[in-house]
Amino acid sequence: MADFIKNIYKISLLLTLTLCGTNEIKAQFTIESPYEGTWHYQDGNELFIVSLWKEQNGTFNGHYKKTEYSNGTIGATIFNSNKTYNNGFKFDTIIFGNFNLITGTLSGSIHDNTIENNPEDYKSGRFRMKITSNCTNCPTTATWKVEERPGLRIDGIFIPGFSIPTDVVLTKVSDEIDLD
Repeated sequence: MADFIKNIYKISLLLTLTLCGTNEIKAQFTIESPYEGTWHYQDGNELFIVSLWKEQNGTFNGHYKKTEYSNGTIGATIFNSNKTYNNGFKFDTIIFGNFNLITGTLSGSIHDNTIENNPEDYKSGRFRMKITSNCTNCPTTATWKVEERPGLRIDGIFIPGFSIPTDVVLTKVSDEIDLD
């Protein structure tokens, strides 16, 4: 009889651990990332907009654009990374990143396909984003840094700088994605 009770106890313990573990895994997949959504940076009468979303595999993708901005109204688009070229080619996404749980940063590759007079289609760089706001009732902010990719360039035309801001603080304005 004692062995029977021990076996029942072991089975119930195993069942409890299994069910709790399953709930924990489900919770990890349902938690939304604070990086997902639309972010703004205003510079005078221009508004830089970054939209990020998380793919099912856990990576982040995104697009950006710059618009005219006056008296709280978004005006004409100055440039948009979500574009189709004359030959029908369309960039799927321009921002490709991963979240680092240890540092709390989102970082990866970015393509600047909005540089005028660029004989290449885009310029590659590295971006890093880290949420900096830590108060309950204030807007979510994050540092945004874009850097040149290091390395040797052979037969490539070097275009200095980027058309996008490279060292600013973005403010999250929505959990929705703005690709228009």
